[in-house]
Formats: sequence, structure tokens, C-alpha cells
Amino acid sequence: MRRTLIVIGVGLVLAVSGGIGFATSSDPSSPTPSAAVPRVVPDSGQDLEASIAALQNTLRRLPGDYVSWANLSVAYVEQARLTGNATYYEKADEAAARSFDVEPDDNFPALTARAAISAARHDFSDALASADEALAINPRDLGALAIRVDALNELGRYDEQLKALAVADRRQPSTAIAARYSYAYELRGDLDRAADILRRAAANGSQNDKAYTLTLLADIQRKQGRFGAAARQLAVAQRAVPDYLPAIVSSARLQVAEGDLEQAVATWQDVVTRQPLPEYVTELGELLQHLGRSDEADAQFAVVRTTIQLLEASGVRTDLETALFEADHGSPERALEQARAEWAQRTSVHVADALAWALHRNGRDREALTIARRATSLDSPEARFWIHRGTIEAALGMTDEARTHLRRGLATDPGLSPWQRDAARATLTELE
Repeated sequence: MRRTLIVIGVGLVLAVSGGIGFATSSDPSSPTPSAAVPRVVPDSGQDLEASIAALQNTLRRLPGDYVSWANLSVAYVEQARLTGNATYYEKADEAAARSFDVEPDDNFPALTARAAISAARHDFSDALASADEALAINPRDLGALAIRVDALNELGRYDEQLKALAVADRRQPSTAIAARYSYAYELRGDLDRAADILRRAAANGSQNDKAYTLTLLADIQRKQGRFGAAARQLAVAQRAVPDYLPAIVSSARLQVAEGDLEQAVATWQDVVTRQPLPEYVTELGELLQHLGRSDEADAQFAVVRTTIQLLEASGVRTDLETALFEADHGSPERALEQARAEWAQRTSVHVADALAWALHRNGRDREALTIARRATSLDSPEARFWIHRGTIEAALGMTDEARTHLRRGLATDPGLSPWQRDAARATLTELE
């Protein structure tokens, strides 16, 4: 899921650099090149560990260095993302608190760190508030500008998201902002424009930036059915940053799209060993389920439940992920409870999809259809959105609409979980 790279990887907000300018006025449609911005925190695991050690050494010598405390906080957030170890969020909290203790006034680096922590924990309202506080002090802070864009996106405030992108690009044109421009267009169904932005960003950035943007580009090309092009982008990304995990994730989905399912299992197993995010483990479990390896699938679903519990214990909101997982593999009642809780916090298209699906799984299809229409309102190329809407319409006897949307979902992303595709095809077969 593209969201994972943009939102969960909040450490990368402060990491990416490059000279990609995409707005010269309030209109985000007029791209021009502009100046680069500095790198603060590296985004590869090995470099990150070295950076954390260096920051810790600095703070042993200079415990009053509030900027280093804030940078250490962001580095811990990134470490949590890379390792899947939620205890790093607590360390991030402590480091940000130390920064505020040293400098309680006008401490925009610590405010940005707090925004990063909140975004990683999926508390996007608090992330937005903290980012706004940081920008009131330093309007050119790249981390705060990028997190603000992410928060508005996750809250479902899409018109404001585009305005925030234009502001961010005027103040700090960078790969971080280019990637967010690309996602804004992808979310609205303009894959060609999204891909073009990423190509230009890859040509102007560092090796880390290249790996980041080319992985996103490969995901778009997979959705377009351009498997060979996607494989080439991923090969370049892996050469730029060996063992780059997002590229391995993208490779697993590409292998699914190409029908190489046994290799996809091996790749997914590598991924979840490195980073056992609930959505990754679920994809592996569903792939095993599709292959008839039910015991292995059940073992992965048990890992999902344990991981969610650990994340929640560290203050990470998992209502969205839990709702989707429970709707398909657990308790529909719990799915609806979690989806409603998340909808009360934010009304993005992703949350709308989860709520619609949970309502459907509880037999409340009339309500579900209204929300499913919200989920597809941006024309997003998210296969699951269209499959869920078509399935709900089929349950309501809306045969023509159901056929149209199920077919669209099945054609949108061939890298979608084969188990999800099986269910959609079965519904379509019943209709036909």
C-alpha cells in the first residue's frame, strides 16, 4: 500500500533531499526546478544505526544540545518503522521530552519530532497540530511541512492537502515533497502524472532518494500492468540501496502480479522477518491461504493479532488495520467497532473503505453503500475499494453496478492479494 511509504515512514520526511520544485505559485500544476535541502536523518537501516550512535555520543558530551535530542527522537521513530519494534516510540517520546526540557520555548525541532511520533502512531490530528506549531516558528522546516501534508491526507482533508503541498514546494522543494505530489495525483487516479513526477525526482536525487522514488514508480507501473518496467525500476532501486525493504515489498507484489506465487511467499517471508507490520503479515497469510496452506496462514494471522496488541500497548492507533483484518479474518463485530472508532477520528477514503466493508460484513449493506461511495469518490486506483463497493452492490441486487465495479477492482492492481481476488471473482461469477 502506497500509504505505508508515505505515512509510516515518517523518519524519511526528514531524510530525503533533492532539487525538485513542483510549484511556483499556489497552483501545483506548474513544475519548475529549484534548490536542494539538507539531509538530517538517513533512511537506510545501517546508516540509521550509525546516526543514532553518533547522536547518543554527542548527547553524552553535550546533554544540553536540544536539536540533537530532537533528531534522536526522529531517528527512534524511524528505527521503530524499520524494525517493527514499537518500544522505540517510547524512546522517541523520552528524547523529545528531553529536548523540550532543555529548550521549552520556540523549539521547532522538538515540535517536528512530536509531529513525527504522532503521525507514526496514527494520531493525525495531533500530528497536524504539532506540525503547525513548528511551522509558526520556522515556516521552512521540511519535516513539519511534509508531515502536515500527510496529516491532512490521512484526515481526509484533500483540498487542504493540495494547498499544503503548494506551500511546501515553494518553501522547501525536495524529493520528500515530490513524492507527496505524486501520491496526491495517484490518489486521484492520475497515474501518468504521478509517475512523471517520480521519474524527474529520481533523476535529481541522491542514491537513497533514487531507491525511494523508483520503488514508488514501480508500484505505479505494476498497477498499469507494466511489469517489465516495474522490475527494471526495482533493480535500479536495489542497486542504489542494497536490501532496501520497500523495494523488497514492491518485489513481492510484483511477483504476485506475474503469477510467481511460490517466489512471492519466500519474498514476503523475508519482508515480515525484517518488518512484521500487520498489513505485510496479512498479505503473506492471505497468499498462503490462497495456496491452500491453511495452517501456515493461520500462524501468520496469529502474528498479526500479537503485533496489533504490541503496537496498541505502545500507543499506536491500529483501528484501521484491525478493522480490515477482523472483517476478513476475525470478528465482524469487532471490525465495525474499530472502523467506527477510526471514522470518528478521520474521514479519509481508506477509513471509508474499512467502515463500508465492516458494515457489509455485519449485514448492513444500505449503510455500507453510502460509505463505499465515499471511499471511491476520488477515483483512486485502489483495487480493494472497487471490489468492496462491487461486493456491497451485489448484496443489494445492483447487478450492473456490481459487475462494473468488481471488474474495475480486478483490473486495477494485479498485485492485489490472490485471496482477495478469489473472493471478488467468485462474486462476479455468481452475478454472471
